[in-house]
Amino acid sequence: MTSHLQKNLYFSQMMKASLHLVLDIGNTQTKYGLFQNNKRTDSGVCSDWNETQWKNFTEKKPISTILIGSVGASTKHLLHYLPKQSRVFFVDHTTQYPFTSKYQDINTLGVDRRAAITGGMTLFPQKPLLVIDAGSCITYDYIDAAAVHHGGAIAPGRAMRYQALHLCTAALPLEKPTHDIPQLGTSTNSSMQYGVEFGVIAEINSQIEHFSEKFGDFTTILTGGDADFLIKKIKNGIFANTDLNLIGLHRLLIFNKLHEK
Repeated sequence: MTSHLQKNLYFSQMMKASLHLVLDIGNTQTKYGLFQNNKRTDSGVCSDWNETQWKNFTEKKPISTILIGSVGASTKHLLHYLPKQSRVFFVDHTTQYPFTSKYQDINTLGVDRRAAITGGMTLFPQKPLLVIDAGSCITYDYIDAAAVHHGGAIAPGRAMRYQALHLCTAALPLEKPTHDIPQLGTSTNSSMQYGVEFGVIAEINSQIEHFSEKFGDFTTILTGGDADFLIKKIKNGIFANTDLNLIGLHRLLIFNKLHEK
């Protein structure tokens, strides 16, 4: 009897101590999120980590399950760094979602968009939502209170717009996104900055207005690498959460019962 109780206590402690790791592999960076007892305990960017950094990060951490969401970047090199004792899964065609979608094929909806939608639903259950992910691209997705995804839009992100101006012309330089937006362009460089930055801000405000006219009231959530910058520039009252995709990936890990296998 004592042995049986000790065994149950051991497994109970192991379950309590176990961690889930989710990895959000985007076009420009990779982010990690550690979750324990359905709470995020740590998150950050790990795009440039080498084997030693991964070892220092994972050793002595009882990571039981890992879920990887990738928009297309290769993960082969990354698999070599992950703990051997951990079960590793990917968001793929077998993944189930806590929402239905009117998209023609949900598997052609970007993994990042699926994760962001799920993350938004986790933070605001049974609420109509507009999820805006401002990263390499800017995506918009509307989900109603009954957890139906109606679709959305895809537009170039800030950095991509600067790259397009440079690559598609003979003389325009390659500028980078700036936090100091000029009030008017008085040079080629400042004209590009003014055009791109105010163009993005105007687009987002216009899209929010358009979705509002079509669907009525909803909660708007902004995520992605440019979220912290854009939240200060957009006139509409919205919520910003740069870890939304990580929250969504962990919800998918639990929803698909990957931690129980």
